Amino acid sequence: MTGALRREGADLRQSRLEEHIMSTESTSTQFRLIPLRLLDLSPLNVRKTGGDEGISTLAELINAEGVLQNLSAYESRESDGEAEIRYAVVAGGRRWRALRRLIDQGRITDEYPVPCIIVTYERAVQISLVENSGREPMHPADEFEAFKALIDAGQTMEDVAARFGVTPMVVQRRLKLANVHPKFIALYRDGLVTLEHLMAFAVTDDQARQLQVWERLGANGLSASALRHALTEQEVSLRAPLARYVGIKAYEKAGGVVRRDLFDEDEDGGLDGDLVRKLAAAKLEKCAEKVRKEGVAWVHVCLDFDYTTRSAYKQVKTVVRDPTEEEQKAIDDVATELGRIESEIEEVEDDSERVAELERQAAELDQQYDALNAKLSAADPEQQALAGAVVTIGHDGKVLIERDLLRPEDASRFAQAEKAQRRATPTGGPRVHSATLVRRLTAQRTLALQATLLQHPDVALVALTHRLLLRAFPLYGCGRESAVRIDGRAADLGAYTSELAGSPAEAALRARSAAIEAQLPEDPGQLFAWLSAQSQTEVLSLLAFCIAQTVDAVQEDEVPSSADELARAAGLDMHAWWVPKAENYLASIPKARILEIVREAVSPEVASALSLMKKGALAQAAEKRLAGTGWLPALLKTEA
Repeated sequence: MTGALRREGADLRQSRLEEHIMSTESTSTQFRLIPLRLLDLSPLNVRKTGGDEGISTLAELINAEGVLQNLSAYESRESDGEAEIRYAVVAGGRRWRALRRLIDQGRITDEYPVPCIIVTYERAVQISLVENSGREPMHPADEFEAFKALIDAGQTMEDVAARFGVTPMVVQRRLKLANVHPKFIALYRDGLVTLEHLMAFAVTDDQARQLQVWERLGANGLSASALRHALTEQEVSLRAPLARYVGIKAYEKAGGVVRRDLFDEDEDGGLDGDLVRKLAAAKLEKCAEKVRKEGVAWVHVCLDFDYTTRSAYKQVKTVVRDPTEEEQKAIDDVATELGRIESEIEEVEDDSERVAELERQAAELDQQYDALNAKLSAADPEQQALAGAVVTIGHDGKVLIERDLLRPEDASRFAQAEKAQRRATPTGGPRVHSATLVRRLTAQRTLALQATLLQHPDVALVALTHRLLLRAFPLYGCGRESAVRIDGRAADLGAYTSELAGSPAEAALRARSAAIEAQLPEDPGQLFAWLSAQSQTEVLSLLAFCIAQTVDAVQEDEVPSSADELARAAGLDMHAWWVPKAENYLASIPKARILEIVREAVSPEVASALSLMKKGALAQAAEKRLAGTGWLPALLKTEA
């Protein structure tokens, strides 16, 4: 940025300005030879940094050749009343310093005649700026103060810009930097702070606050961005949703002043934070009144509804009832037809017209499927009675109303009640999934439990003994079941063959079966003798495989079962065997339930972004978002 400012100074149209100065001064300027003792360096000379560079060389040149270029000076106002008139040098400061050095060296006297052009005081600053800008580059701080001096002398910003061939914005930026506390301009001249620091200070004209922030933050390692942030921490950015919601007109009408940052390329600015929040709260309150008239239990106005605040509220739980036989048949029919169409699309993928027609039919069926499942979902009546809404501001700067929310205290109470209910009534609970989906999920759990038992022969032995004791002693009656089927036949999972094929559990069982078969004797008459020769560890391992095959944990209802104890004992972790995908789970639940899962496992923002998708696309998108989250349906979790 320093280079840019210097380039702007170098771009001053010097030749045009010099011509302008000469033409306007021709009738009033005079050439004179003035004794050096009557010349002083003018305080209006804009060059205050770097003026001593090369003075020795210049002094030698003047001593040898004389003063080759006139100095510009005006009658000093401090000379009033003196016998001799003194003159202030406004252009030619380096020549004046070189002459003074020659006097100090005793090589000339103070009567040395110096050629000077006498100009008016009013033109002095402009002449100095033109001469110094056209020669050795000036320090940017010199330019800041020079432009300020011209404005203080009565010239307008447009006049200064026109005279020096720059835009009014350049002049405005120079003036803004010149208004920074003198302490920091001095530090800038000494190279102890950068131009970026000055631009950060310039966000406020309050020099006392500039000093206060500088002292509070400390100078060591202070970045310009930290400085700017500290100076504007009570402000609201023009680009912030809060500011866009209130609107500049309403803000200014309420007496607010917009602070524009002249050095922000995006033309950002700051608003009074307290006033903006007050106006936003009043505007949101009017929206809240309309929502209250809808009959909701409560309405909260929240200016900043970020993720942390949002997480304290909970969405009203969605409950899903079992479909009637007719409803289930309709759902299955649509699903079957969708599957047929998807298969046909793969077969005729080269026929674009046929594919387009099939995709249109699939879209219609997808809508039917959503509609059928939507009828099974509804907000929990008990929670809905206490639900309310939060009126806030969205990322787009528009009002956002979050509905069907539970207050933090209500959400906590419901959560505690559900836990207590699970402890008190372990045999029942609200249905979340259809009977068909429960059977499919528990088939996955069955296979995973079988695979887990392969690694736990001690648990398999306990399960076998448990089964035998239940059957051997009449005192148990029929009140207790076991997941183990002692007849030795594998549990019938044929209805789920296509879904289970290729799963991690199926692969583990198949690999273990092949390994065992490879070592068994071909003659069944030799099996007992072979088995007797094996170690107890190997026998237990074989027993675990055989018992695992009999485990049957498929069920229709979402209630605790005899398989739960076995799963806990074996340490079944379904995360290792199953992940929610579109085809094995998400496509079989209502759209509202998918969004609820994404909201719970990922974030409310992601769920909101997906809410407008169609069911099929939503299931695929949700599968990607849930990947790696470890989310499982409660039905597949193994409680400690």
